[in-house]
Parts: sequence; C-alpha cells; structure tokens
Amino acid sequence: MFKKKVLIITPKFPLPANGACEQDRLAGIMQLKRLGYDIQVVAKFFDWQNSAEIINWGSERDILIDLLPYSLFTKSWGLKLKKLINPKYWDGAAAEYFALDIQGKVKVIIESWQPDLVWVDYTYLWPLYKIIKNKNIPIITRSINFEPVHFLQEDGVNLINLFKFAPKIVSEAIAIRNSDFVFTITPKEEKIYHKLGARSISILPLRSLPQFIRHEREIKDKNILHLFFMGASYTVPHIRRGAEFVIKEIAPALEKLTAGKFVFHILGKKLPEDLRKYCVGNVKAEGFVDDLQNFLVKMDIAVIPSLFGAGMQQKIFEPLCLGIPTITSPRGLAGYPFKDKKHLLLAETKDEFVKEILKLQDVYLRQKLSGNAMALCQKIFSQAESDKIILEALSQINA
Repeated sequence: MFKKKVLIITPKFPLPANGACEQDRLAGIMQLKRLGYDIQVVAKFFDWQNSAEIINWGSERDILIDLLPYSLFTKSWGLKLKKLINPKYWDGAAAEYFALDIQGKVKVIIESWQPDLVWVDYTYLWPLYKIIKNKNIPIITRSINFEPVHFLQEDGVNLINLFKFAPKIVSEAIAIRNSDFVFTITPKEEKIYHKLGARSISILPLRSLPQFIRHEREIKDKNILHLFFMGASYTVPHIRRGAEFVIKEIAPALEKLTAGKFVFHILGKKLPEDLRKYCVGNVKAEGFVDDLQNFLVKMDIAVIPSLFGAGMQQKIFEPLCLGIPTITSPRGLAGYPFKDKKHLLLAETKDEFVKEILKLQDVYLRQKLSGNAMALCQKIFSQAESDKIILEALSQINA
C-alpha cells in the first residue's frame, strides 16, 4: 500500500526553531510524517541559515526538502510598477510568492511528484494556489493569525497602514475561497474566518504545545518568589511592550510594597538596551537561556501581559502546559477556555497585576491553579487531540 503524499509549502524553513511560529511549523512537519504520510517540503531560506544542514535534517528523516533563497523580487522595479497597476500585488507579504522561482518550483513538484494534498502554512501564500487548483489537488491552509488585524496591531493604525490593510483582507478572502480546509489558531479567529465564508474549518492550537504538557509540578512554599516574562524576539512590538510593562511598571510597584519578596526574570535574546538598563534590583535580564525547561523548573510564577497582538501567544500557553501559575491579560486567551481563579489569574492594569501577584504568595492557590491548568492543557492541547483534529480534516477531504 502506497503512502499518501503531502506537499508542505511553508515560508522560511523552521530551523533553527527559536520562535513559536517556527516551533509550530516544525512540529507540524514531524506530525504529518509520524501519522504515516510521505512528506516533501518547499520553503524559503535566509542566507544566515545553513541550507546544507537543513537538507541533511530532512534526509535523516526521509523528508525531501526544496529550498529557495528569499529573492529581491519584492524590491524590484518591475514589481513596483506592477503594484501601481495591478491590485493583486498590493499585499507585500503575498507578492513574494508571485516570483518565478517559487512558482516554477511548485509547478515542477506538483507535476512530477503528484501529491495527494498540499498543506500551506499561512494565507499569504495564496499566489501559489492556482498552480495547485489546476491539478485538482486539495489544499489545507493553516493560519497562525488573522494577518490584517495582526498587521495593524503590530505596526499601528495610520493612513498608510490602513491602505495596506485592505489588500490583506483581500488576501485572506482569496486564500479562504481556494482552500478545501482551513485551520485557525484560536477560537477567536475561527469566528472571523467563519464570517469571511470559510466552509470547512477547525481550530488547530500550536502543534508544539504537546511537548510542554506536564502531569505534575512541585509547588513550594517560599519566602522569595521568582517570576518571569519571556519573549522569543523583542523586535516584535507586542513582546517588547509586554516586557516594558513588566520591567517599568509592574516590578517597581511590587518592590515598593514588598521589597525583596519577588524577583523578576526577563527571558529572551536581544532585550533592547533602553529596557535592559532598568533591569536592576529585583529585575534580572537573563537573555537567551540554553536550557529553558530546566530554568523554568525553578520559576514560581509566569507574568505574561498581552496588551496587543493576534494569534495564539505561546508565551502564555507554554507556562500553563508546564503547570506554572500564570497571570495574563484576558485578551491573550483568544477564546481558549481558561477561567480566572480556576486555571490562572487575569489582570489588565498595573494595579491589577500587582494585586494578583500578591495573591500568589498563597502556596495553596498556586497549587490549585497549577493542577487545574495542567489538566485542561492535557484535555485540549495533547498530542492525541492534535492528531485527532488533523486526521478528521484529512478524512473530510479524503486525503
């Protein structure tokens, strides 16, 4: 019996897998392989990535990988001219995938390898869909955020960005119309895609989360509690703003009330110097931590404000999977069924965050939140549940 073939088309190949989106996509490749599919991957790569190592990684796992360098197509004068006269080029993220190299590569693979299904990571790859649809091959589109909202929240609302917003809405609509199945990342964004007309749709949480799920965690009664905020990259506006809120507002306010009782650890590489200079006293800039899981074993509380940003923010859900008592913003849950005072604590303002942190001096409260959070994560984020979601979708489109 021949294995069914799945062609995965993804943006930058997710190695190294430092960020949440890379971890999600890498886990997704391995998941489909483990579920018994023959996998081929087409991806872009930057010049700082080791393409030979990526190809070898695939070869060791019996996964054929085709890599194409990020081109200068989007910066060319030809594209700039096309943008003036043809609206389909107005979404800058999508425009990269009109380039002849990626179009040609996908066409050759489709014709020679003849996949049974094409899995596309992210809606802005829709310029490739016509090639796939011409061969009557079903398409699954995986969205990691609703890009138009994400763009405005990260880049700000102004006249230029509002002009860029409209083509991104069009991109989403085109991707949905041409997809046989759409996976959204959160319940909140599932509702958006339903309104845009998605016919077959399901919520697929971050596929990297199952590796973090724990069944127990030791919660100790301690005089000094260690809290942390983590972000993969502080060039991302919502991560930077969350860190700034912790460093410059929450930590100083807490120190005034209970000097020496709470120590904050700021995790993640390249914390900007204008924030790092405030990491003194009860705030420590840890930088990139090599053995993150071992470090988090020593932490008592996760403080993860979510002030803006779309999609599913791993920095909130990873601590919950690990059973770390967590305080976050209500919007950060994005529709997932975690309840205030049962699975975690919710806060919005500086004073609310301080108030909730002070409550967590109670070891019994921390133990309750930890156990309840792990139980819910096991129910909704487990590997078995993730596999079930994907297999049901594949069955629905006969792939």
